[in-house]
Amino acid sequence: MMVGDGSGAGVVDAVGVVTFAAQAGRMARSEINHPRRAIPDRDLLCSASLRRAMSQRPPRVGCYIAEPKRWAERSIGMGMRVRAVGVAILCVSTGLLAACSSHTDSFRPVRPPTTPLSTPTPTPPPPTVAATATSAPSPATTGLTGASIRPESVTFVSSDDGWVLGLSMCGHAACLRLAKTLDAGRTWAWVSTESLSSLSVSAQWELRFADSEDGWISGPRLYSTHDAGRVWTRIALAGLEAPNSSVGALEAADGRVYAEVAEGIEPNTLGPVVLFGSRTDSDAWYSVQSVTTGPAGFAGNISVAQGVFWLSLHPAIVTPQDSESLSTLYRSVDGITWRSEPQPCPSHSVATVAASTADRVFVVCADGLAAGSEGKTAYRSDNGGATYAAVADPPLGGDFEEVSAASSSVSVAASSGATEIYTSFDGGLTWLTTLTIGDAGLGLSELGFTTASQGVAIHGQTDYPDSLQLWMTRDGGRQWLAVPVNPR
Repeated sequence: MMVGDGSGAGVVDAVGVVTFAAQAGRMARSEINHPRRAIPDRDLLCSASLRRAMSQRPPRVGCYIAEPKRWAERSIGMGMRVRAVGVAILCVSTGLLAACSSHTDSFRPVRPPTTPLSTPTPTPPPPTVAATATSAPSPATTGLTGASIRPESVTFVSSDDGWVLGLSMCGHAACLRLAKTLDAGRTWAWVSTESLSSLSVSAQWELRFADSEDGWISGPRLYSTHDAGRVWTRIALAGLEAPNSSVGALEAADGRVYAEVAEGIEPNTLGPVVLFGSRTDSDAWYSVQSVTTGPAGFAGNISVAQGVFWLSLHPAIVTPQDSESLSTLYRSVDGITWRSEPQPCPSHSVATVAASTADRVFVVCADGLAAGSEGKTAYRSDNGGATYAAVADPPLGGDFEEVSAASSSVSVAASSGATEIYTSFDGGLTWLTTLTIGDAGLGLSELGFTTASQGVAIHGQTDYPDSLQLWMTRDGGRQWLAVPVNPR
């Protein structure tokens, strides 16, 4: 998520991970989407960041066994439902890296038309909650009221100014609403907009703002605002034309916004994934042609610090016999040109990147699922990714979900029987458990830092609205507190 650092850094963290071995023909997705990684024994198991690569984001629960017409399910932080039909193994091919040489990328402008969603009302009418003594709430509305928001995404542009997007009640039905804070989440106010009425409440959406005016809602489709969230316009992006396309990751900093778009063409991975960009104050999006997975693959994550963008992508091919996972990293030091960069993770693991400063970057490699745990190897570079040094491994417990870095700390989120945040305050030499939520592994969907001391996280799943909760830290990640969103 787009966040800043005390010295002007922006620490951005989405989700990344991918390629997997699976007996799956076409993936049955519901609402959110994110591929998982390859496991050498060819079982499609679940771990964390499985949500941003496909077109519509499926419920973040699921564990899959590679047997025809069978699928198992368990509650995890971020997964997807895959119905096994036929036999196909998803894997990464080193041949796809031919286009990943260390050259400077060029842009091909794409200026699609935009279509306003609707005209906003001047003031937000307070929603009313209609309930009867004899009618029980459905699971989709459990815990929802018209006086509060259950956040599914959060974004801050300064330590004080931030927004949440989440579920609320509008009359008898669940709806998506937007709220803003000007005092670091201590109080919230409704943002007046009718434009969100066309967004499905069953999909998971991600909210990002670059400044006080320019923001985006991404998921199965992409929307923008340039008036602080009052009017949202759908962006007719070329890569989002297919029914199964989606935005896998989106972050903004220093007048530029970038999105990893899964174009939904390849039926097994819903790739290719292509990077698109725009200035933050306009909707003139262009494709970055050489930043792509190739024909098949999954989105990764985007991270920004002090004006330097990093991103990961996960190329894949379909083969009936074997699987191999591989991640690719890209960097832009000026927010305009992109270069492929080496990454330190072993070929059988999946890399997720977290920028700390312009020079310091962390890479976490996830590999080796076991009952309630997953191997996590961490590396740190202090010279812009030229060289990496292994640091201490984050704790084994839980399936990897997110990594986010501030200038003075790095945090890793994991979930299995519980949801936990592990944090290092010494550059990865030692790790502490700074948050534990006994939730049977509902997980975190977002984790990021606004400054060196202030960070945010979103806990829960949209399938279970009463589980959705904003958490904040104001001491660099040592202590996390639940923050209610009850706008006035």
